[in-house]
Amino acid sequence: MPISAVIHLIPPEDVTLRPTMGHHAHAAFLSLLRTGNPDKAEEIHAGSSQKPFTVSPLIGKGERCGNFLRIRAGTECWLRFTFLDDALFTHFGDAFLTQSLPSIRLGGATFQLSRLVASGTETKDWSGNTTYEELIESVGRETRIRLRFYSPTAFRELSPRGQKTRNQPHIDLVRCYQSWVNKWNAFAPMQIDKQPFLDFIADCSLATRLEMNTQMLDFGRHKAIGFVGGCTYEFREDGNGEAQGPMTEEASKFSTVEMVRLANLLADFAFYCGTGYKTTMGMGQTRRQGT
Repeated sequence: MPISAVIHLIPPEDVTLRPTMGHHAHAAFLSLLRTGNPDKAEEIHAGSSQKPFTVSPLIGKGERCGNFLRIRAGTECWLRFTFLDDALFTHFGDAFLTQSLPSIRLGGATFQLSRLVASGTETKDWSGNTTYEELIESVGRETRIRLRFYSPTAFRELSPRGQKTRNQPHIDLVRCYQSWVNKWNAFAPMQIDKQPFLDFIADCSLATRLEMNTQMLDFGRHKAIGFVGGCTYEFREDGNGEAQGPMTEEASKFSTVEMVRLANLLADFAFYCGTGYKTTMGMGQTRRQGT
Protein backbone atom coordinates (compact mmCIF):
# COMPACT_ATOMS: atom_id res chain seq x y z
CA MET A 1 0.00 0.00 0.00
CA PRO A 2 1.67 3.27 -1.07
CA ILE A 3 1.54 5.96 1.64
CA SER A 4 2.80 9.54 1.65
CA ALA A 5 3.28 10.94 5.16
CA VAL A 6 4.24 14.52 6.01
CA ILE A 7 5.77 15.33 9.36
CA HIS A 8 5.60 18.94 10.50
CA LEU A 9 8.61 20.18 12.45
CA ILE A 10 9.32 23.26 14.55
CA PRO A 11 12.78 24.29 15.79
CA PRO A 12 12.52 25.37 19.46
CA GLU A 13 15.42 27.77 18.87
CA ASP A 14 17.12 29.39 15.90
CA VAL A 15 19.03 26.84 13.82
CA THR A 16 21.66 27.23 11.12
CA LEU A 17 22.20 24.39 8.70
CA ARG A 18 23.23 23.64 5.15
CA PRO A 19 20.39 23.93 2.59
CA THR A 20 20.96 20.37 1.34
CA MET A 21 19.66 18.18 4.14
CA GLY A 22 18.61 15.05 2.26
CA HIS A 23 21.28 12.81 3.78
CA HIS A 24 20.41 14.09 7.26
CA ALA A 25 16.69 13.55 6.57
CA HIS A 26 17.58 9.99 5.52
CA ALA A 27 19.37 9.50 8.85
CA ALA A 28 16.38 10.99 10.71
CA PHE A 29 14.04 8.55 8.96
CA LEU A 30 16.14 5.57 10.01
CA SER A 31 16.42 6.96 13.55
CA LEU A 32 12.62 7.18 13.86
CA LEU A 33 12.21 3.72 12.34
CA ARG A 34 14.83 2.37 14.75
CA THR A 35 12.80 3.72 17.66
CA GLY A 36 9.75 1.85 16.40
CA ASN A 37 11.48 -1.35 15.30
CA PRO A 38 15.30 -1.63 15.49
CA ASP A 39 15.42 -4.88 13.52
CA LYS A 40 13.39 -3.42 10.66
CA ALA A 41 15.58 -0.31 10.56
CA GLU A 42 18.69 -2.48 10.22
CA GLU A 43 17.02 -4.60 7.53
CA ILE A 44 16.05 -1.51 5.52
CA HIS A 45 19.47 0.09 5.93
CA ALA A 46 21.27 -3.02 4.70
CA GLY A 47 18.67 -3.99 2.10
CA SER A 48 18.67 -4.10 -1.69
CA SER A 49 18.86 -1.16 -4.09
CA GLN A 50 15.06 -1.04 -4.38
CA LYS A 51 14.28 0.70 -1.10
CA PRO A 52 10.61 0.76 0.01
CA PHE A 53 10.64 4.44 0.97
CA THR A 54 11.59 7.94 -0.19
CA VAL A 55 12.62 11.07 1.70
CA SER A 56 12.11 14.71 0.72
CA PRO A 57 14.46 17.61 1.42
CA LEU A 58 13.61 19.78 4.43
CA ILE A 59 11.02 22.38 3.37
CA GLY A 60 10.69 25.61 5.31
CA LYS A 61 11.21 29.36 5.11
CA GLY A 62 14.67 30.48 6.09
CA GLU A 63 17.27 33.16 5.51
CA ARG A 64 20.34 32.44 3.42
CA CYS A 65 23.56 33.21 5.28
CA GLY A 66 26.34 32.49 2.80
CA ASN A 67 26.32 28.74 2.23
CA PHE A 68 23.98 28.13 5.14
CA LEU A 69 20.27 28.49 5.87
CA ARG A 70 19.03 30.07 9.08
CA ILE A 71 15.58 29.07 10.32
CA ARG A 72 14.00 31.08 13.11
CA ALA A 73 12.63 29.44 16.24
CA GLY A 74 8.95 28.55 15.85
CA THR A 75 9.05 28.38 12.03
CA GLU A 76 7.05 25.39 10.81
CA CYS A 77 8.98 23.14 8.44
CA TRP A 78 8.18 19.74 7.04
CA LEU A 79 9.60 16.53 5.68
CA ARG A 80 7.83 14.04 3.47
CA PHE A 81 8.36 10.30 3.75
CA THR A 82 6.71 7.85 1.38
CA PHE A 83 6.26 4.14 1.95
CA LEU A 84 5.76 1.50 -0.73
CA ASP A 85 4.89 -1.11 1.89
CA ASP A 86 2.22 -0.35 4.51
CA ALA A 87 3.91 -2.72 6.97
CA LEU A 88 6.94 -0.41 6.94
CA PHE A 89 4.69 2.55 7.73
CA THR A 90 3.30 0.62 10.69
CA HIS A 91 6.82 0.10 12.06
CA PHE A 92 7.60 3.78 11.45
CA GLY A 93 4.40 4.84 13.22
CA ASP A 94 5.39 2.81 16.29
CA ALA A 95 7.97 5.52 17.03
CA PHE A 96 5.09 7.90 17.72
CA LEU A 97 3.50 5.44 20.12
CA THR A 98 6.64 5.11 22.22
CA GLN A 99 7.17 8.89 22.17
CA SER A 100 4.19 11.23 21.96
CA LEU A 101 6.04 13.98 20.08
CA PRO A 102 9.59 12.83 19.38
CA SER A 103 12.30 15.31 18.47
CA ILE A 104 14.53 14.64 15.49
CA ARG A 105 17.98 15.85 14.56
CA LEU A 106 18.99 17.07 11.13
CA GLY A 107 22.74 17.41 11.21
CA GLY A 108 23.45 19.57 14.25
CA ALA A 109 19.93 21.03 14.43
CA THR A 110 17.09 19.75 16.63
CA PHE A 111 13.44 19.98 15.58
CA GLN A 112 10.33 19.15 17.57
CA LEU A 113 7.70 17.17 15.68
CA SER A 114 4.31 18.90 15.85
CA ARG A 115 2.16 16.48 13.81
CA LEU A 116 2.17 13.67 11.28
CA VAL A 117 -0.33 13.63 8.40
CA ALA A 118 -0.79 10.60 6.16
CA SER A 119 -4.27 11.27 4.76
CA GLY A 120 -5.28 13.15 1.63
CA THR A 121 -7.66 15.52 3.40
CA GLU A 122 -5.31 18.48 3.08
CA THR A 123 -5.55 19.05 -0.65
CA LYS A 124 -2.49 21.30 -0.89
CA ASP A 125 -0.39 18.92 1.12
CA TRP A 126 1.75 16.08 -0.16
CA SER A 127 0.18 13.53 2.13
CA GLY A 128 -2.09 10.72 0.99
CA ASN A 129 -2.49 6.98 0.67
CA THR A 130 -3.99 4.44 -1.67
CA THR A 131 -3.68 0.77 -2.49
CA TYR A 132 -2.03 -0.79 -5.51
CA GLU A 133 -5.44 -2.15 -6.50
CA GLU A 134 -6.98 1.34 -6.32
CA LEU A 135 -4.20 2.75 -8.47
CA ILE A 136 -4.90 0.08 -11.08
CA GLU A 137 -8.68 0.51 -10.96
CA SER A 138 -8.58 4.30 -11.27
CA VAL A 139 -5.99 4.53 -14.02
CA GLY A 140 -6.92 6.54 -17.10
CA ARG A 141 -5.78 6.38 -20.72
CA GLU A 142 -4.73 10.01 -21.29
CA THR A 143 -2.30 10.33 -24.18
CA ARG A 144 -0.88 13.59 -22.78
CA ILE A 145 0.88 13.51 -19.40
CA ARG A 146 2.38 16.37 -17.41
CA LEU A 147 4.91 15.90 -14.63
CA ARG A 148 6.86 18.16 -12.32
CA PHE A 149 10.13 17.26 -10.66
CA TYR A 150 10.29 19.21 -7.42
CA SER A 151 13.74 18.19 -6.19
CA PRO A 152 16.84 17.55 -8.28
CA THR A 153 16.45 14.35 -10.28
CA ALA A 154 19.17 12.34 -11.99
CA PHE A 155 20.04 8.88 -13.28
CA ARG A 156 23.27 6.95 -12.96
CA GLU A 157 25.22 5.93 -16.04
CA LEU A 158 28.65 4.54 -16.84
CA SER A 159 31.38 6.91 -17.96
CA PRO A 160 32.44 6.59 -21.65
CA ARG A 161 35.23 4.20 -20.67
CA GLY A 162 32.92 2.25 -18.39
CA GLN A 163 35.20 2.68 -15.40
CA LYS A 164 32.81 4.43 -13.01
CA THR A 165 29.28 5.76 -12.75
CA ARG A 166 28.22 9.38 -13.01
CA ASN A 167 25.01 11.38 -12.95
CA GLN A 168 22.87 11.95 -16.02
CA PRO A 169 21.21 15.26 -15.04
CA HIS A 170 18.71 15.65 -17.88
CA ILE A 171 15.22 14.32 -18.56
CA ASP A 172 14.98 10.92 -20.24
CA LEU A 173 11.46 9.49 -20.40
CA VAL A 174 12.65 5.94 -20.84
CA ARG A 175 14.86 6.22 -17.77
CA CYS A 176 11.97 7.78 -15.81
CA TYR A 177 9.68 4.90 -16.68
CA GLN A 178 12.44 2.38 -16.03
CA SER A 179 12.83 3.84 -12.54
CA TRP A 180 9.08 3.63 -11.86
CA VAL A 181 8.53 0.16 -13.29
CA ASN A 182 11.45 -1.21 -11.27
CA LYS A 183 9.87 0.10 -8.07
CA TRP A 184 6.43 -1.13 -9.12
CA ASN A 185 7.66 -4.64 -9.87
CA ALA A 186 9.56 -4.73 -6.57
CA PHE A 187 6.55 -3.92 -4.37
CA ALA A 188 3.23 -4.13 -6.25
CA PRO A 189 1.22 -7.38 -6.47
CA MET A 190 0.78 -7.10 -10.26
CA GLN A 191 3.95 -7.31 -12.33
CA ILE A 192 4.54 -5.32 -15.52
CA ASP A 193 6.37 -6.96 -18.44
CA LYS A 194 9.20 -4.46 -18.37
CA GLN A 195 11.05 -4.63 -21.68
CA PRO A 196 8.07 -4.50 -24.10
CA PHE A 197 6.70 -1.59 -22.09
CA LEU A 198 9.99 0.35 -22.17
CA ASP A 199 10.23 -0.35 -25.92
CA PHE A 200 6.80 1.24 -26.27
CA ILE A 201 7.92 4.33 -24.33
CA ALA A 202 11.03 4.65 -26.49
CA ASP A 203 9.11 4.21 -29.75
CA CYS A 204 5.89 6.11 -29.14
CA SER A 205 6.45 8.92 -26.59
CA LEU A 206 7.31 12.47 -27.56
CA ALA A 207 8.24 15.30 -25.20
CA THR A 208 6.26 18.36 -26.30
CA ARG A 209 7.26 20.82 -23.59
CA LEU A 210 10.22 21.04 -21.24
CA GLU A 211 10.85 23.67 -18.58
CA MET A 212 13.98 22.39 -16.90
CA ASN A 213 16.86 23.76 -14.86
CA THR A 214 19.69 22.00 -13.09
CA GLN A 215 20.53 22.24 -9.41
CA MET A 216 23.43 20.95 -7.37
CA LEU A 217 23.01 19.15 -4.06
CA ASP A 218 25.83 18.99 -1.54
CA PHE A 219 25.80 15.71 0.40
CA GLY A 220 28.92 16.56 2.37
CA ARG A 221 31.28 13.95 0.97
CA HIS A 222 30.11 14.45 -2.60
CA LYS A 223 27.91 16.64 -4.77
CA ALA A 224 25.14 15.64 -7.18
CA ILE A 225 23.56 17.57 -10.06
CA GLY A 226 19.97 16.97 -11.09
CA PHE A 227 17.15 18.52 -13.09
CA VAL A 228 14.05 20.24 -11.72
CA GLY A 229 11.02 21.59 -13.53
CA GLY A 230 8.12 20.51 -15.70
CA CYS A 231 7.71 18.10 -18.58
CA THR A 232 4.79 17.37 -20.93
CA TYR A 233 4.84 14.38 -23.24
CA GLU A 234 2.39 12.62 -25.54
CA PHE A 235 1.81 9.21 -27.03
CA ARG A 236 1.12 9.49 -30.73
CA GLU A 237 -1.58 7.41 -32.41
CA ASP A 238 -2.82 7.15 -35.96
CA GLY A 239 -6.48 7.31 -37.00
CA ASN A 240 -6.99 3.64 -36.10
CA GLY A 241 -5.79 4.11 -32.53
CA GLU A 242 -2.48 2.42 -33.22
CA ALA A 243 0.79 3.88 -32.03
CA GLN A 244 2.86 5.74 -34.59
CA GLY A 245 6.52 4.86 -34.96
CA PRO A 246 8.54 1.71 -35.63
CA MET A 247 7.50 -0.34 -32.59
CA THR A 248 9.64 -3.37 -31.81
CA GLU A 249 8.17 -6.80 -32.45
CA GLU A 250 8.02 -7.49 -28.70
CA ALA A 251 6.22 -4.24 -27.90
CA SER A 252 3.74 -4.68 -30.77
CA LYS A 253 2.33 -7.81 -29.09
CA PHE A 254 0.51 -5.55 -26.63
CA SER A 255 -2.31 -3.16 -27.51
CA THR A 256 -1.64 0.55 -27.57
CA VAL A 257 -4.49 1.13 -25.12
CA GLU A 258 -2.93 -1.29 -22.66
CA MET A 259 0.46 0.38 -22.96
CA VAL A 260 -0.98 3.87 -22.52
CA ARG A 261 -2.86 2.74 -19.42
CA LEU A 262 0.39 1.37 -17.96
CA ALA A 263 2.08 4.69 -18.76
CA ASN A 264 -0.66 6.52 -16.88
CA LEU A 265 -0.49 4.08 -13.98
CA LEU A 266 3.23 4.59 -13.48
CA ALA A 267 2.97 8.37 -13.85
CA ASP A 268 0.46 8.28 -10.96
CA PHE A 269 2.74 5.96 -8.98
CA ALA A 270 5.66 8.39 -9.32
CA PHE A 271 4.06 10.48 -6.53
CA TYR A 272 4.94 7.68 -4.12
CA CYS A 273 8.10 6.12 -5.56
CA GLY A 274 10.03 9.17 -6.77
CA THR A 275 12.28 9.19 -9.81
CA GLY A 276 15.84 8.10 -10.43
CA TYR A 277 18.85 8.28 -8.15
CA LYS A 278 18.99 8.86 -4.36
CA THR A 279 15.24 9.15 -3.78
CA THR A 280 15.93 8.13 -0.17
CA MET A 281 18.05 11.27 0.27
CA GLY A 282 15.76 13.97 -1.07
CA MET A 283 16.23 13.62 -4.82
CA GLY A 284 13.58 12.78 -7.42
CA GLN A 285 10.45 14.15 -5.72
CA THR A 286 7.90 13.87 -8.54
CA ARG A 287 4.24 14.70 -8.98
CA ARG A 288 1.83 14.37 -11.88
CA GLN A 289 0.09 17.61 -12.87
CA GLY A 290 -3.44 18.11 -14.18
CA THR A 291 -3.82 18.00 -17.96
